[in-house]
Amino acid sequence: MYRDNEGRRGAILAAVVVVATVLFLLVGIAYTYFTMNSRTMIYTASRARAHTRAEAGVALALHYLQSLDEKPAAGAPIILEMEGDSSGWTLLPGGGRALVVIDPLNSSGGSLSNGAVQIRSRGIAGGVTMDINAGAAPAYPSSYALLTNRGIGSGFFTDGRTVNGSIHSNGVICFSSYTPDSTDDPSGEMFSTTSQGGFQFSDAGLSDLPHPAGSSIWVRPYSRHSQGSPFWRPNAPPVDFTRMAQYFRSIAYGGESSRVIRITGQRVLLDGERLRFKQTENGDERTVTLSNYDVVIVDNGFASVTIKSIQRLQHPLTIIAKNDLVIAGGIDGSATGSGGPLGLVSLGDIIIAQDPDLSGSNDWSGQWDIETDHAFLIRASLTAPNGSFRAQVPYEPGEITRVTVNGSLTQSEMGRLSSANSGYELGISWDQGLGALHPPHFPMLGRWNVYSWLVDPPNRGDSDIEDDLV
Repeated sequence: MYRDNEGRRGAILAAVVVVATVLFLLVGIAYTYFTMNSRTMIYTASRARAHTRAEAGVALALHYLQSLDEKPAAGAPIILEMEGDSSGWTLLPGGGRALVVIDPLNSSGGSLSNGAVQIRSRGIAGGVTMDINAGAAPAYPSSYALLTNRGIGSGFFTDGRTVNGSIHSNGVICFSSYTPDSTDDPSGEMFSTTSQGGFQFSDAGLSDLPHPAGSSIWVRPYSRHSQGSPFWRPNAPPVDFTRMAQYFRSIAYGGESSRVIRITGQRVLLDGERLRFKQTENGDERTVTLSNYDVVIVDNGFASVTIKSIQRLQHPLTIIAKNDLVIAGGIDGSATGSGGPLGLVSLGDIIIAQDPDLSGSNDWSGQWDIETDHAFLIRASLTAPNGSFRAQVPYEPGEITRVTVNGSLTQSEMGRLSSANSGYELGISWDQGLGALHPPHFPMLGRWNVYSWLVDPPNRGDSDIEDDLV
């Protein structure tokens, strides 16, 4: 009996040892699992904070760039040095640190030749770093296919409307469509508006989406706009039209410059390498050799100035009219890089003249006549920061006639070009060369557009943030 009890106690002890061993192993496994999970959570949280701080570094760089009146000079990268330590780290508002570098892209071609930079930002949290490389370029009036201050009303972005460049308005941008699917719906490369404006859909009201629920309107290309910024931005910063107007006014009424000439004339002809102008039909004709100048300021007292082309422009040029600028026919400012770009700036409105052939009134003779009774092309960057692009008589010609702006169009508000089935139908085709070169003396708009975004980029030698600290 004693031996049976002893054997039983030994079996129980062995079972206890086995159970204890198993429990010990389970506790160890659980501890290891929870430790690894905790470390993973800490790493994930640190990585998220580092990513946020890298994004804040990019925002800090954009804020710095937007404070500049001129684009950064080509040269070596710039390390943003604000409140930080000796190794270049910047203390961010709200806590955290980032290393921020602005590298002017010293390239002579494509969109990289108009002041573009690469922003390299590294955020750090809990010993984890995250890098973001962003490409950004300064915005000029000519950077947009269509730029307005007071909105783009109904009837413009509707079925069949396609604009191959960026569109921005400080006011409301309206969309409409009469097709049940996306066929032929309005299309644009990039759309942006402000918190004071918004996107208005004719069947759904205001919406931040390129296709509101229940709407028949799909702003094309929908797959790209649905990704959001930079293709679709409902809360972009506004463009300062007052600042733009003051800038051009300061040139028009400013001091003398060796590359700026002032002329007085009622009608102006762009004739290849020359600009011809007259004050009256029977008055003396005068000429200016355009290769000597970047800017021509045209004064006609309190009256408008009328302009058209005879031959294609041979040199980049900006023409500023102190009052209304009247288009008398086709304008051939040449494509950017092939003679252009041409900037046509009015401190009033830009107006398509009524053709005297339609009204029966008298016109100037020869090459000085007005030719707006048929379709024509304006190859230029039209800019009216205080006014609009409109027709002198919106119900002429009697049938809808096409006028195409091949370049860019900036206006404070959309002007009236047509009435019912008469007048002009506006087409806009952005000259992509304007992404690399703007018309002479066009101003920066105080904002920079981000065109690329790369998280944790691979080491690329001179493009790596480590090399900026050497």
